[in-house]
Amino acid sequence: MLVDLIFELKKSIKKSLEACQRLLEVRFEICQISIEFPERKIYGELSTNAALVFSKKFSLGPLKLAGFILKNFCRPEYIEKIEIASPGFINFFLNKDFYIKVLLEINNNPENYGRMPKKNKRVLVEFVSANPTGPMHIGNARLGALGDSLSEVLKFAGFEVYKEFYVNDAGNQIQKFADSLAARYLQIYDSKIELPEDGYHGDDIKKLANNFAGIHGDSFLSSDKKILKENILDYALPKNINDMKINLLNYKIEYDNWFHESSLYNSGEVNSVLSRLREMGVTYVQDDAVWFRATEFGAQKDEVLIRSNGIPTYFAADIAYHVNKFLVRKFDICVDFLGADHQGHIPRMHAAMKCFGIDSSRLIFVIVQLVRLVKDGKVVVMSKRSGHVETLKDFIEQINVDCSRFIFNMQDANSAMDFDIDLAVKNDSNNPSYYVKYANARIQSILKQFNQVPEIKLLKLELLDSPIERELIFELSKLPYIIQEVPASMDSTKIARYAVNLASIFHRFYNTQKVSSDDLDLSNARHFLCLQVSRVIKIILNILKIDTPDYM
Repeated sequence: MLVDLIFELKKSIKKSLEACQRLLEVRFEICQISIEFPERKIYGELSTNAALVFSKKFSLGPLKLAGFILKNFCRPEYIEKIEIASPGFINFFLNKDFYIKVLLEINNNPENYGRMPKKNKRVLVEFVSANPTGPMHIGNARLGALGDSLSEVLKFAGFEVYKEFYVNDAGNQIQKFADSLAARYLQIYDSKIELPEDGYHGDDIKKLANNFAGIHGDSFLSSDKKILKENILDYALPKNINDMKINLLNYKIEYDNWFHESSLYNSGEVNSVLSRLREMGVTYVQDDAVWFRATEFGAQKDEVLIRSNGIPTYFAADIAYHVNKFLVRKFDICVDFLGADHQGHIPRMHAAMKCFGIDSSRLIFVIVQLVRLVKDGKVVVMSKRSGHVETLKDFIEQINVDCSRFIFNMQDANSAMDFDIDLAVKNDSNNPSYYVKYANARIQSILKQFNQVPEIKLLKLELLDSPIERELIFELSKLPYIIQEVPASMDSTKIARYAVNLASIFHRFYNTQKVSSDDLDLSNARHFLCLQVSRVIKIILNILKIDTPDYM
């Protein structure tokens, strides 16, 4: 409803500006008309700065242009009055019918209010995709919460969404993994064996090697080292991947597909992509390595596709992976979540997509900055020995999953984050997850004390006319608008922040207005309002995969 109203306002403003153009014989493209939500209600519920934005092009003062706009303005339904405010804002005030209609709309769609119509657009969201050579770390908790929540919001926004984990089971890192496992296995029988300097030194490697030895004993001691590495890798890699699946399921993340990098080599897709790039004339050989002319497509530097030792780079496989996404599996949009240290991957991937005729705007990257754990106001040095969390498994065993997912969704992905452990375990209003859940629990308590809301036609919803009631209902009206806005920014954190704001307004309403009173009509209307607030909170938390208990 608010979405439609904002659309109508923009349409009417544009028509007014076009009428001004004809009158003043001025020509230019009218675009990006903005509608905002004023913080102070004395300026109405909606406002536009169109007169300020276009005043110079008309050679008119903003206030004068605002007057011209209103002179030719077709007032949409639900607008009660319009005011011009210095230095040139046009403010819109809504009538009672708008507020009543919002409540009825939620009541008619108690589980799907805000859901957008199907768009016939297939979206692949790839996130976490941690290296399977070791346990997932705390950064993956943030990546997972953001990627999974965005996927769910996009579904609610009408997209056909698939979630994918890209398993890096080929290339240099896997070779190092195999070398490290083999060395640890041999060390069981010969302590003089050295671990490769650039190998993996974690205790998890020792554990895997010991378990492998427990099954096979010393039967691989006399084997060719290549055979040892192949067998120990075939044992360890599936175990690590299965552990990832279990930990992510415990974190409420289930993927539609686990795509293996090795399949791109086995199917010949990597070689096919490299051959096509050669045929296009966008590669060259230097120092025995094959390079991609990324600079010809806007990147800052060229990139290696095949190392001097003949092994393709991760970048080469990633080109094949994305060609597979777009041209083989026919996804319309692909969203990749990347860690902060992968920023440089973006321009080279966009450059590669252009070579294959893929509009680079269809490949969207979300950069997720680092997260630090904070306890007692100090940064936690992650160490199992000291009892602090180190891995994703440790994290979800010590911190409530709902709480962690919600907190990670409170802050924009591209900003560094301190995760306050003390805050996450608190059951008070300082904890945003608890704060929102408590609003719903409070409403359930109210509704249980109330016998029954009468038939809709008997409700006098026009009585909900106090400033706080209007503010609360207007906030309810924003959910469809915010759902619609998420795909443009690929920022799902707007939803969690919206939930906190809605809970905050409800708590203020509860503390200032008596829900049950001797005025039966007003009591009925306020109970009906509380019911709709609860429904919207449940919709939001359901999207974020967070439980909504009726008691707290």
